[in-house]
Amino acid sequence: MASISEIIEQFIIKTMGDNNFVEISRNSLAEHFSCAPSQINYVLDTRFTPDRGFVKESKRGGSGYIKISKIISSDENEFLNSLIVDSVGDELSFKRLSQILDKLVSDEIINGKEKMIIETALSEDSLAMPFTIKDKVRAKSFKNILLKLMIR
Repeated sequence: MASISEIIEQFIIKTMGDNNFVEISRNSLAEHFSCAPSQINYVLDTRFTPDRGFVKESKRGGSGYIKISKIISSDENEFLNSLIVDSVGDELSFKRLSQILDKLVSDEIINGKEKMIIETALSEDSLAMPFTIKDKVRAKSFKNILLKLMIR
């Protein structure tokens, strides 16, 4: 059975439809799903991020009104550059890396085999180093991979 987070995510995506954006009220969603507004915030903060292909904007008025837009990149390099500049940051967990790679596969920027190679190269086991620097090394290495993808 799907979790409430998955159900809310699918509802928002379905509501978005072909418009590739939706304007919603956090409180209205919380009422609709009989959950706390913090659950809506959790879904918005973890499922609708730039590395998953979405941009969020807070709108004035009401309580917690937000616009979610799907990133439609006419230029593959523009999207990769936005990942490098805005999404990867100075540290990158393996879980977040996997989410970004899933988006790259779904957008057909990389294929499943390339995803597997990158995940293997940047996995916890492959980065045999102190925990305190592992996510920093992963971020730096992944940014270099993204740069190479831009010059294919």
